[in-house]
Amino acid sequence: MLALRARTLVVYRPRFPTAPTLLARHVSSAPCSHSHPVLGLHLLSRRHFCSSCRLHESAPGSSTSKPLATPLAEKKSLLSRLVPPDAQDKTKSVSSFRKIVALAKPERKPLGIAIGLLFVSSAVSMSVPFTIGKLIDFFTTTNPQIPFGLSLGQASALLLLMFTTGAAANAGRAMLMRLSGQRIVARLRERTYAAALRQEVEFVEKGEGDVLSRLSVDSSIVGESVTQNLSDGLRSIVMASAGLGAMFYISPTLTLLMLTVVPPVSLGAVFYGRYLKKLSNRTQEALGDMTKVAQEALSALRTVQAFNAAPQEQEKFHQKVTTVLTLARKEAIASGIFFGATGWSGNVTLLALLGYGGTLVSKGTISVGDLTSLLLYTVYVGSGLQMLTSFFSSIMRGIGAGVRIFDLLDRRPAIPPDVGVDVDPSRRGPIRFEHVWFEYPSRRNVQILKDLNLEVAMGESVAVVGQSGSGKSSINALLMRYYDPVKGKVTFDGQDIREFKPSSWRSIIGVVPQDPILFTGTIASNIAYGNPNATREQIEAAAREANCEFVWGMPQGFDTEISRASLSGGQRQRLAIARALLKKPAILALDEATSSLDATSEHRVNDAIDKILRGRQTTCLIVAHRLSTIARAERIVVLEDGRITETGTYRELVNKEDSRFRHLMAAQLDAAAGESLAPGASIPPESAEEVAAAEEQVKV
Repeated sequence: MLALRARTLVVYRPRFPTAPTLLARHVSSAPCSHSHPVLGLHLLSRRHFCSSCRLHESAPGSSTSKPLATPLAEKKSLLSRLVPPDAQDKTKSVSSFRKIVALAKPERKPLGIAIGLLFVSSAVSMSVPFTIGKLIDFFTTTNPQIPFGLSLGQASALLLLMFTTGAAANAGRAMLMRLSGQRIVARLRERTYAAALRQEVEFVEKGEGDVLSRLSVDSSIVGESVTQNLSDGLRSIVMASAGLGAMFYISPTLTLLMLTVVPPVSLGAVFYGRYLKKLSNRTQEALGDMTKVAQEALSALRTVQAFNAAPQEQEKFHQKVTTVLTLARKEAIASGIFFGATGWSGNVTLLALLGYGGTLVSKGTISVGDLTSLLLYTVYVGSGLQMLTSFFSSIMRGIGAGVRIFDLLDRRPAIPPDVGVDVDPSRRGPIRFEHVWFEYPSRRNVQILKDLNLEVAMGESVAVVGQSGSGKSSINALLMRYYDPVKGKVTFDGQDIREFKPSSWRSIIGVVPQDPILFTGTIASNIAYGNPNATREQIEAAAREANCEFVWGMPQGFDTEISRASLSGGQRQRLAIARALLKKPAILALDEATSSLDATSEHRVNDAIDKILRGRQTTCLIVAHRLSTIARAERIVVLEDGRITETGTYRELVNKEDSRFRHLMAAQLDAAAGESLAPGASIPPESAEEVAAAEEQVKV
């Protein structure tokens, strides 16, 4: 028994075990990964409460019929799943077509002029068969008369002027259509790129190749649909309609004979266009997958070459190319069958017209010139219908590409970047993780953080340590609000960070990742990446504070052009610290900032971190496993299996016999020194002295 109220689906579970069953996967702004009961099937999830969709389930064995309420999603809702797929496709296609037409609005003036020129050039083209027919009659009759009393020379000059005008109009039409199309594509690509940048991190990272395909291929197809294809479509309509009018004027009987072939060709064009649209959707998706494979391998070319994995990457790419080729083969077969059939029907029609028209000429019903004009108009009408078919097919292809683009443009990010209140850049306060449960959307039911409670006081530095997979980096991901907790909340100065505008919230956080990304440009532009309006003095001050003294030794200093892999790991890390410091952040998040550095680079980076910690103006959350970095923090938090198992200062934890931190550090030193440390053994004196010295340096 189903009842729809506003946007809520209420489902009552009947008590009868034989009730028909239907499963639908619920989709919401935070989609859950389990199936929901619709007509009498229990939840497949073991939980009795779905935190994603707020669905409540009665306890197992309960006989009470409880209503289950879940909001209907904008797309892929239960109601839309009950609608036939073709109807859904039709709705999407109509919406996509309207949006494609709307793209042409800024180009109304040039497109209007181009359409006017199209009618001029088409009028000239359509006068050619009529002119040829009259010329044939002129030269085959005994007393020829030129209309309007013109001489042969005057008529020839008039025809030359008319054809020149048509050619100029055609050239202007082509130029205006091309320029308008390029401007439409440029705007569409910018909008698509902006929409991609607004999405949550996981959406783009999972479908990076697909986003690139929409930016490059789909946008071009859509742009052509509203310019060149529109021009060809209008031209074909003019050719077909004007040609039919002229044919009826010359001989209605022969025209009706020709029209017998139009209905089956038109019906075939409709089915061919629909099939091509579906095939186009699949082709664009396959191209996106192919681009993703290529982009992934090329961006990690060093790893590919290091493991001699080029053959297997080529095989993966070959499989994707084969998929695209298979779809292209299907399109080629369909196109060959359709255009072969239309060409055959056109030739048969011409033969029929020629045979029957010859009979009419012999009877004196029409002249040889009229029959010639009619046959030429038949070719024009046939070409117009064929162009109209191609136009319809191209529009279907454009609609298919448009659906993919507009899905991205209309998609509401899971974490909208501009929704919420602004954060005062001078605001300071503690950070609290309160009863936080977290799982990645791509790995539902795999809990990463479990009832996490952590407070970082204003100006305090806290190091989070733990084994790989314990959830350390997830804490920084939640702090940056790349994701939201499944349960619980993260607060800043007592306010839930979900109330802040994400772009404003991130502006007060400086982040230094494990593998910082440098963009193509100058060193100065990379340091000023988070603060483009910074002066050269501010950039140099941040570089000096981050120990980037190597910059002054470069040939062009801060104007030196660099790329992603131009510098060493330690140099990139120090530039990343300078980039973070230039923002003058209230919070600094360090994520394994020294994990992949050699001893010298690590020392320089740690010196830069020391300067930050001594200032006590910035709250620091340090995710690390290197002892030299951990010891610089005022407090250490040990994370195991998503839970905090231990917290305290370095001295407190290292001197505690059964300390989990002590065991973690002993294992690290054991691996580093190649020595065997028994459980509970002391940390080697030289390492202890090094850490103690670092700790004292932090306290200074």
